[in-house]
Amino acid sequence: MAVDKVKPLKIETATGGTETDPFPHEVDPSEDYLATKGIAFENLDTHLAEKIGDVLKFTCPDASQKVTYTGDNVDFIEFFKGATQTTPNRRVRMDATISGDDLTIEEWKIYDPADGTSILRTITLTHTYSGGDYLSTAEVTT
Repeated sequence: MAVDKVKPLKIETATGGTETDPFPHEVDPSEDYLATKGIAFENLDTHLAEKIGDVLKFTCPDASQKVTYTGDNVDFIEFFKGATQTTPNRRVRMDATISGDDLTIEEWKIYDPADGTSILRTITLTHTYSGGDYLSTAEVTT
């Protein structure tokens, strides 16, 4: 599957100049500050990652969800396009690893909308705790 690479443009007066130039230039990530409100994964408008304050929030706006438990703990959550919760309609699955009372790993799998089984992206969030107090989260996207 081909993936488009996007290079945002900015306006400068000259190379390395200010933002008032009439000609757009590519953003240089090593020099320029970049911010985004949300990201649609793999050109799909049904998947959105959004940073709200210090929290990374994943949503699937037109989806229904199915939660599967092991005992009292969430094992995984599947998000489906629309109300029909079948594999061809599956868009995202989040597997949860819980240690004691702490959610230690979230593994978000983004599926190809053509079949609901081919994984386009995996986002793994590893949460670190000390004595039950949350310390940090590390993110890896593959």
